[in-house]
Amino acid sequence: MVPIKHPASSKVDFGAEVYDIDLNSFTDADFDLISDALHRHKLLVFKEQPAMLEPQQQYRLTSRFDPDDTSGGFAHGVDPYLTTYNGIDIYGTPNRPAIPVQPQVHILGRGKLPENHYGFPPNFEMKSVDHVNFHAPPHIPDEERENGASRFYQWHWDGSLYNIPPPRVGCLLAVRTPKGPSVTVRWDDGTGTEMEVAPGATAMVAGSRALELLDEDTRNVVMNSKIEYAPHAFKWMSTARSTRLGYTLETEGREVLLDQLPPWEEDKVCVYPMVWTNPKTGEKSLQVHGQGAFKLYLKSSPDGEETIVEDLAEVRAFMHKIMRPVLSPENIYAHNHQEQDVILWYNRALWHSITEFPESYGPRVMHQCNVAASDHPTG
Repeated sequence: MVPIKHPASSKVDFGAEVYDIDLNSFTDADFDLISDALHRHKLLVFKEQPAMLEPQQQYRLTSRFDPDDTSGGFAHGVDPYLTTYNGIDIYGTPNRPAIPVQPQVHILGRGKLPENHYGFPPNFEMKSVDHVNFHAPPHIPDEERENGASRFYQWHWDGSLYNIPPPRVGCLLAVRTPKGPSVTVRWDDGTGTEMEVAPGATAMVAGSRALELLDEDTRNVVMNSKIEYAPHAFKWMSTARSTRLGYTLETEGREVLLDQLPPWEEDKVCVYPMVWTNPKTGEKSLQVHGQGAFKLYLKSSPDGEETIVEDLAEVRAFMHKIMRPVLSPENIYAHNHQEQDVILWYNRALWHSITEFPESYGPRVMHQCNVAASDHPTG
């Protein structure tokens, strides 16, 4: 277990590399070590894996963190039917198909899958998410993108934000990674801020650092306040547009109206504390999803008067106030994926975002596993 050495200019204090554990045959003792280390380091990078991690083992590892959960369900709910090949039905979406032999493991990325890849049709091509289809303009011109200009797509923790408890952990296997020079991530928020990262990197920040950076009055508020997320939040926001840094939505009245969403029930709407506690270390983290936020319940002390904020512009102004301070290069770790490496992160303490890269760099193929937890966060 080797803590990741961050540059002297960095304020990042999480992450460790793990050697000499074969995740295709990990033992009970291995898992105990992994679990303890994950809660302490929040991000583990498993190096020198002797073979590509099998989907069944990826699910076994990920689901082991929640022994109370017997559903084994995907964190975003039931996948739709996608296609059939050689008599095998494949479920998911074009940018997140499920692997038939272990449907809790999904494929993410862009470009063609390797040949004979777990039952997928020949030349099956992944469709990537794209900031042009989600962020408010102005967008990065195609020529500049091909020359290495990039964006953070969406800062979030994994979860459906409706009905289904968010996973305790996330797990990514790098199958294919893009090949090319570093890309330049642009904030495009008027500050001129930029950051050099490896192509296809997953960017991460710690909720504990986000909490630490707030002024005392604001910290008191988030410690005692809750967020109500929109019902079917991702459907609700599907017609809206993100701010260019990818952490809140523009307030343009473009969200799907509540009475036009799929049927939903009031008692399945997620209302979560803004601050979550690590059960093994006691560390507290600001864990909020700015784009799904629908209503705020603000209190400055446990027994203080509660203020309910329902105006979306005000909700987003508050999310900007508490999320933007941590989104600076010195607080961000951009993980450079190496093929066959596996990363495991504590989803209830970190935020993450993908970063875009030029198509000419080749495919990015990742196996992702996150499993719905048995409980909702309670603080």
